[in-house]
Amino acid sequence: MTLYQTPNASLIYHSDTATLRLRYNALSLEAGFEQAYQQALQTMQQEQVAKLLLDLKRNAPPTDDAEQWLLGPLVQQLSTSLRYPIFIAAVVSEGQYQYQVGNLLAVRALPPKQIEFNYFTCRREATAWLSTN
Repeated sequence: MTLYQTPNASLIYHSDTATLRLRYNALSLEAGFEQAYQQALQTMQQEQVAKLLLDLKRNAPPTDDAEQWLLGPLVQQLSTSLRYPIFIAAVVSEGQYQYQVGNLLAVRALPPKQIEFNYFTCRREATAWLSTN
């Protein structure tokens, strides 16, 4: 079921897996990503959806802004009201993945303990990880 749609983003709920999928297609995250991501986080909170697949492989955030675009809003939106574990899989490019793994200790905005946030370069692996949680 499509919950949100713009020319650059779509938010779809897959009832068979109880997973939200935010697919972002613009050439830059500045073209409406923040609004689409906020919609996804609000839907997770309001509908008590515990799984989110962020499909950013084509348009991964710049390596120095991943915290601003992904973890910062996550911490602000969900950190105070969680009553159940949340699992978020971000599918990014190979270069973005290498940067994130290499700089994991430098991240300032860590997700709350109830949130597991993982980066993947393959949608199939991300989906498999979400299905096991």
